[in-house]
Amino acid sequence: MDPAVSFRAPMKIFLAVAAGLFALALLLPLIHSATGWPADLPLRGVEDAVPPPDLRWGAWWDGDMQTGIDTWLNRHIGLRGRWVRAANQIRYSLFRELPRGSGTKVVPGRQGYLFEKGYVDAYRQAGRSPESEWRATSAAVRRLQDRLAEDGIAFLLVIAPSKAEIYPEFLPKDADVAGRPFRRSNYENAIGTLRQDGVNVLDAHQLFLDWKQEAGTPPLFTQSGTHWNHYAIARVAGQLMERLRDLTGKDLPSLRVTGAEIDREIVGADNDLGDLANLWSRRQLAGPQIHPVLEALPGTEPPDILFVCDSFGLRLTDLMTRNRLYRRQDTYYYYATHAAWPRPRAPSPEMDQRKQDLPGELAGRDAVVIVEVETFLPRIGFGFVDDLLKAYDARDAAKAANAAP
Repeated sequence: MDPAVSFRAPMKIFLAVAAGLFALALLLPLIHSATGWPADLPLRGVEDAVPPPDLRWGAWWDGDMQTGIDTWLNRHIGLRGRWVRAANQIRYSLFRELPRGSGTKVVPGRQGYLFEKGYVDAYRQAGRSPESEWRATSAAVRRLQDRLAEDGIAFLLVIAPSKAEIYPEFLPKDADVAGRPFRRSNYENAIGTLRQDGVNVLDAHQLFLDWKQEAGTPPLFTQSGTHWNHYAIARVAGQLMERLRDLTGKDLPSLRVTGAEIDREIVGADNDLGDLANLWSRRQLAGPQIHPVLEALPGTEPPDILFVCDSFGLRLTDLMTRNRLYRRQDTYYYYATHAAWPRPRAPSPEMDQRKQDLPGELAGRDAVVIVEVETFLPRIGFGFVDDLLKAYDARDAAKAANAAP
């Protein structure tokens, strides 16, 4: 047989198969858009909304219609999740590149550690808030603390640490770790004033630095997460309840961490940065997962607490709820949405702060706890502190006016 003929036959088969696969790849998105089959893989993270294309005649002539249609189709094409994950996987496998979307940006560090870009940027630059701002904020928080104490309500500010500040040795090479001592952060500027003013602070930033030096302490953040891990959260929860026990004088329940278990089981948001990479496997970037071994310390007076917190605080309240460390709690998440336990109340899309009776919400409570990550300093409470002080001032002025002869 002619060798050329024997070669052409398999080649024709290969080309036919390749053409068939290519045609199938073109048809599958259309089939999915029409039928929903095959199932797509959802993407993690938040993307900017894409408006419908402008179909006006004038938009055709100036090119806006074509651009809008192209953008809209790219976002709504069938099986988009699978195609995006495939493209991301190819870039990561070949070049170790992570996607750069429009939402939260992930920065690869050393030894497999991932960081959120906002925290890396904060690490690279000195705190920009003027002294007058954090002194005024500290004074306002202390005034609120004193006003709450008049009603028998304890106050505690929990400062959550930034992963970039606790583990700078794993930051990317261009983070200028050597120059960090010469850049005072907003945390470093504010913490001294808060303590000088007598604000009740649970400084988890300093706790993490201390715990990190203890022999045998496991990592306090996961490699692929931006938040403190469950082991660290449990240690903070124990510290928080001990502080509230001192501040309230009540027999509150608490927790003690007696050890850690290390496995590959991802719980909650422990892989939140790895998930944003949108690779084929969410475990690909997730390193060891650290889970606490807990000992319950019972108390006869579980408290009623109002939390005002960010995403770090939300993870803290989740663990405290699972371990029944209070009899009741309400959470103002970013002072924008409201959730409660054990009363069934779905988180509202928005809180109308103008309609909030904040003094009424605090009646009978044992404590107000504000939890926020250090990079938000000196903004404390997301507006809650000022609003509650104004509400107290208005109520006290009304009482004074009613009592006047």
